[in-house]
Amino acid sequence: MIRAFFIASALFFSAVLTGCGFTPMHSAAKTNDSLVNMNIELLKGANVVDNQAGFFVTQRLRDRIGKQEDSARYRLEITPNYRRRRFGLTDGDVASRYDITVSARWNLFDAKTGRRLSRGNTSTINTFGAPSGPFGVITADNIGVEQSAKETADKIIIEIARYFAKKNKK
Repeated sequence: MIRAFFIASALFFSAVLTGCGFTPMHSAAKTNDSLVNMNIELLKGANVVDNQAGFFVTQRLRDRIGKQEDSARYRLEITPNYRRRRFGLTDGDVASRYDITVSARWNLFDAKTGRRLSRGNTSTINTFGAPSGPFGVITADNIGVEQSAKETADKIIIEIARYFAKKNKK
């Protein structure tokens, strides 16, 4: 009886939400044409970890934006930067916490003219507790880099969407 009620309720709310134009926040079905029509170019960072962070930023952007085409109208250049800072020292002068900062300097260009349309510097800081042992710190650092990079990419998309919203408003 409860299962039938749950199924009936789910079907009812699905129909209501579909009728009102609701789309899930992370849906790939409907994306801004300007964002879809963009190539992403990763410029090399100063070191290996910068490039690792840049890889994660680029992957997240491609996941969010979708398929890239050679004839894209826009080109997004990203220059990544990674920084890890220790704090929360123990009495043995060993860090108990770390801040990971992943930032990306980005430039949005018109692909045909090469004219810069917008630019920015976006960053995200994540903090993690340092596990005991060197391998625990390395693993936690890798997870922190990936998480910070994903959040940085999401912020870049918000900034670019804000640019296109202002542009379309004019």
